[in-house]
Amino acid sequence: TLSVADFTADNVMINIDFPSIPTAGDEFTFTCTATVPERLVPSPGFIISYNTDIFNIREVVVDNPNATNSSVMRNGNVFSRDISLNPVKTSDATQYFCEVEFGDLGADNDNSGTLSVTISSPIMSLVLSPNDTIYEM
Repeated sequence: TLSVADFTADNVMINIDFPSIPTAGDEFTFTCTATVPERLVPSPGFIISYNTDIFNIREVVVDNPNATNSSVMRNGNVFSRDISLNPVKTSDATQYFCEVEFGDLGADNDNSGTLSVTISSPIMSLVLSPNDTIYEM
C-alpha cells in the first residue's frame, strides 16, 4: 500500500548551533541546519535573523556589517548555512532565529537560540623601579 502525505513544515527539523561561547574580538561562526524528509527535492531557502527587541527582528547579513553567510550546503537530506561574525562583538549577544522556507510548497519552520559573548580579561603588566614602594590596600 502506498500512502501519500502532504508536506508540512512539521516534516522538517531545524537546528541552530553555536559551537562555543565566543570572546569579543574573535571570529565566530554558527550554523543553521535543516533536516528534511529523504526524498524531498527542492532546496530550502534560509533566512537567519536576530532579535534586537521583541518587536524588531532583523536579517543578520543585511543589518550587521560584520556578518557574512555561506551558500547553502547539502549533505544528503541535511541542508545548512553558516553565518560568520568577524569580529564578534558584545552587541552580537542576542537571540538568533533560523527560518527555513520551501518556496512553492508554502511551508516554513524556524528555531532559535541565544548567543552569549564573553569579554577577554585585560592583560596588565607592572613595571617597578628598584626604589619604588608597593602599597597593599
